[in-house]
Amino acid sequence: MGNPTGAKLKKLQQMLNDKVKPKPPLEVDGVWGDATIDAIKLLQSKAKIPKTGVIDSETAVVISRVLKTGKIEKEQPKLYIKIDGKDVGYTQKEYDRLKKKITAELRGGPAFDMRQAAQAAETLWNHFDKQNSDQWFVAWCIESTRGADLPPKSMITKALAVSKKMDGYLNSGNLAKFHKEQKSAEKITNNAIYKMDVYRQNMIDGGGNWVTALEWTKTGSFLFVGVFAAPVTASTLGTGVLASAIIGSAAVAVTESAATEIGKGSAGEANWTVKGAVANVIIDGGVGALIGYFTKGGAGGTHLVDATIAKVATKLAAKEGFKKLSSSTLAKFAGYLLKEGSKDVLAGALKDVAKAVKGDSKMTMNKFVDNLAKNFIQGMTLGPLSKVLAGYANGKLPQKAGGAIWDQAAKELSKTEKTRFTVDMIDEKTKKNAEALIAKVIKKQFSFAADEAIKYLSGPVSPKTLETKIEEQLFSPQMQKEYAGIVVRETKKALKKKKK
Repeated sequence: MGNPTGAKLKKLQQMLNDKVKPKPPLEVDGVWGDATIDAIKLLQSKAKIPKTGVIDSETAVVISRVLKTGKIEKEQPKLYIKIDGKDVGYTQKEYDRLKKKITAELRGGPAFDMRQAAQAAETLWNHFDKQNSDQWFVAWCIESTRGADLPPKSMITKALAVSKKMDGYLNSGNLAKFHKEQKSAEKITNNAIYKMDVYRQNMIDGGGNWVTALEWTKTGSFLFVGVFAAPVTASTLGTGVLASAIIGSAAVAVTESAATEIGKGSAGEANWTVKGAVANVIIDGGVGALIGYFTKGGAGGTHLVDATIAKVATKLAAKEGFKKLSSSTLAKFAGYLLKEGSKDVLAGALKDVAKAVKGDSKMTMNKFVDNLAKNFIQGMTLGPLSKVLAGYANGKLPQKAGGAIWDQAAKELSKTEKTRFTVDMIDEKTKKNAEALIAKVIKKQFSFAADEAIKYLSGPVSPKTLETKIEEQLFSPQMQKEYAGIVVRETKKALKKKKK
């Protein structure tokens, strides 16, 4: 590194006079001489670096620090950060202080905002999940009329997890990771609180409070059902309130039913009760809308459908054949049966349950869904379906598929054994050993095959259709090849023993 000259050297000489204080002081003349070299050595001594009298890289760093801080420091920069295109050096202590300051700002700023958003979204989700369970019919009506669905719990779990991960980066001092993932993390947490806020706005009545119960309000000679969460003004009280807020195709039936019940109440009819009137409205209109929702789908009310699918899946798990399916496949099977495979059974089950609970003031979603699942399962003819599933769960090898496997194995053996090999050349013991091994593969693949089969089922379910779709998965060309390979291996083992 060359020595400075001219103005740069004068600046250096002035700094040496001010901070190193050589005796006598240097002449600030821009001339590199012995006096300047001695002053450089004195600077190096005070900085605890080798006294060379030369401005090497280590000395240059010390000079740069003195010009920046005004102090000759024993600890020299070890870490460098590029700021505005320039490498700025920091001692470990300076870097640690800077890092601590930035961490505190991040913790109190973006990390705090993400944590607050995730926790607020969780609080809202837990509140509405409880309301949707406790006041399920109210929630379902509001969701369906407003096209709203409670976001999945996975959205909340993900937001909380990412917030925790970002806090973890700050706690461990990994600012680089925090910086890299900040935007995506903020998007996840902000999305959670945004979706919960949208859902909340959909679940409040005309900007007022969340409707928390089936509530009948008497106004003059009227009674109206607050369950439907329609914005109400003095001029619209009456059955028109119901008509303006009820669910699609069920509107006429429910309005007529409500009008009848209101009329009975206003006339002072004997044995008339609020809970009985609510039950009648549910039976006449709500059941029709529920059937439509289950079978046609649509926005709003999925918590009710999901709860029913879960209950039906649980009851299916106790049935022969079904019990060998995985929990996720059971849920898919239950959903298919409810929405398409046996929707005529669902209609009957819903009507039976609604009538059975007429006037039940303690009706909950769990109780309603449990009764519905029980009635649905009882109405299903599960025997033939169970038989199909049980067969493959136990490793059933259909005769037709078995024949194709033996033929394929014989072709393979003809190539490897260099002779025309036929199926009857495989002895019974070898066949049984191969069949036992094939059965193990079928048992292992059974739940996956059923899961895949459900994707291709449509319309009312039948044992034959189910059997065909599962066989397409269990005995695909790829699986046939695998089964034939088992036969080939077992046959070769047997042939090898005979040769010995």
